[in-house]
Amino acid sequence: MKKLGIIMMCVAAVLFASCGSTTSTSRAVSNALGSNTAATANGTACGQAIIGLYNNYKATKKLDMTNASNITNTLALVTAYTQLKNNKGNKDYRKSFVSGMVLGGSGIITNNNAYSLVNQIENAAGLSTTTRNNISTAASTVSSILSILQ
Repeated sequence: MKKLGIIMMCVAAVLFASCGSTTSTSRAVSNALGSNTAATANGTACGQAIIGLYNNYKATKKLDMTNASNITNTLALVTAYTQLKNNKGNKDYRKSFVSGMVLGGSGIITNNNAYSLVNQIENAAGLSTTTRNNISTAASTVSSILSILQ
C-alpha cells in the first residue's frame, strides 16, 4: 500500500510539472503570435486570400477579375487594407496580423516576406476605393502585391 502511495505521488508530481510547462509553452506561442486574436484572424484570412490569388495567377498566368474566387479574395484584401489602416501605429495589431498571415500563408508567406506584404497592402492606394462594383480596377494593385511572392 505504501508503494502505491509513492507511485501516485510521483505521477501527480509529473502531471503537475507537465501542466506548468504546457502553460509556459502556450504563453510562448501566444507571445510569438501577438496578443490580438482579431488581428491574427484578419491576418490569417488575408494570407489565405493572397495564397488563393497567387495560386490562381500561377495557374492561369493572369489575374482574372471575373473569377468569383478572385473577387472574393480581392475583397478580403480590401478588408485587410481597411483593418491595417484603422490600426495604423498599433504595433501589437501589426505583429498579430503578420503572424496570422504566416499561419494562413500555406508555407509560401513566411516571416521573411510577411512584413513586405503588409507594407505593400498598407500602401496600396488602389484598394482604398475598391468595391464589388469596380473590382476590376484592383487588378494592377493586386498584381503588385503578388509580385513579392515570385
